[in-house]
Amino acid sequence: MEWRFVEPQDYEWAIAASKEHHKESDWSEVEYNDVKAKQYFDVAITDPNYFAILVEKGNKRIGFMAGRILEYSYSYETFAKELELYVDPEHRNGMAGIFMMKKFMDWAKIKGVREVLFEPRLSDDTVKKFDAMAKRLGMEHFANAYRRRFV
Repeated sequence: MEWRFVEPQDYEWAIAASKEHHKESDWSEVEYNDVKAKQYFDVAITDPNYFAILVEKGNKRIGFMAGRILEYSYSYETFAKELELYVDPEHRNGMAGIFMMKKFMDWAKIKGVREVLFEPRLSDDTVKKFDAMAKRLGMEHFANAYRRRFV
């Protein structure tokens, strides 16, 4: 399995994959817009505070992840927040999700954040799988989120 940052030539695939991800999320009642999705990926690949990767197996793209560094509301200190995490259904029993989560945490730690935060918007049948992945990565569950502190 290989990973790389999302590039403009990935837009068609990323938009198609993000449509599938949107259908599965608890935000599925919100209208999906292709133009807005492309704008989102434009920002994600150009803003240094964004993390946007995809994972390939062989020559096939099988998943993507996006995240962002943010400041706490009342502090200039930073944290990294997962925005999107998607693995195509054929590859969900593999390690792609954990692989991308690890890459995000490595990137965030290098950027000097205090912690990473994951707030999965999942259906009931996928919550248990995400919970198991998060715990394998040393994350703690609190409220509707998972976090891993570095400081």
